[in-house]
Amino acid sequence: MIHSMTGFASKTFILTAPSGERCNITVSLKSLNSRFFESTVRLPSGLSHLETTIIKLLKEKLRRGHVYFTAHLSNSSIFEGSINPALSTVKAYAHAIEEIRTALSISEPIKLDNILRIPGIFSTETQELDETSTATILSAIEELISKVILDRQLEGANLKIDLTDRITIITKEMHSIKERAQTVVQEYKKKVHATLQELGQQDNLMADAQKSSLYGMLDKIDIHEEITRFASHLSLVMNIIESPDIEKGKKLDFTLQELGREINTIASKCSDATISTHAINVKVEIEKIREQIQNIV
Repeated sequence: MIHSMTGFASKTFILTAPSGERCNITVSLKSLNSRFFESTVRLPSGLSHLETTIIKLLKEKLRRGHVYFTAHLSNSSIFEGSINPALSTVKAYAHAIEEIRTALSISEPIKLDNILRIPGIFSTETQELDETSTATILSAIEELISKVILDRQLEGANLKIDLTDRITIITKEMHSIKERAQTVVQEYKKKVHATLQELGQQDNLMADAQKSSLYGMLDKIDIHEEITRFASHLSLVMNIIESPDIEKGKKLDFTLQELGREINTIASKCSDATISTHAINVKVEIEKIREQIQNIV
């Protein structure tokens, strides 16, 4: 089965803070194609301690792709605990203000309003989730991952149909190349045989050099080995597609590179217009497959 790297899922449920206060939490998971596994996790401060656990879970289940996870609380203040004055900070400011008053002979006393304007004089404790609420969130994430994987499988099924169609076209084109190559070689052999008969009547070094050149050209236009290797690589592509392994994208990409090399060699070795036309058609289909596999896990 082929898995694409594209999927989306979201879920909203009720979350209970350690204080007993409740709010709605919406979690969403989106996956896009990428060369490797990448993750972007955005959490409210009260859930930040779960980031590492969430990333590990996403990587284990989704394997490849750029994964975006977001959690949004309807009331972000439910994780705020008691508010305490930062007395050391206040005292330091008060001491500094007294020095200013003395140095500048200011008689006006310090008022509460002056103190409240000082930044950072209050500290707020952040409450972390209890084990039950943490388990609820992780369970919701597991559910989202399952939905995204289902999306990936559905799109992967469509990708498989398209890839199979492309491979069928390539197979037909290569069959035409194989048949035409046999004809080209036979025609060239006839020409070589006729030329060799003429040269056979000559007995000089130039004639021997021409004979060697003709044999070399005959060997050069023979693309049987390249066609055989191409067929082997194409068969490997189908085996990868049908294999039970989830991660197929990189294997397919490497195998397509080999197919590209073989078809380029075929086109350059046998300068026949018909073979060149079929070779171009094969290259076009290979590029179409390459575009598709960029979204395969």
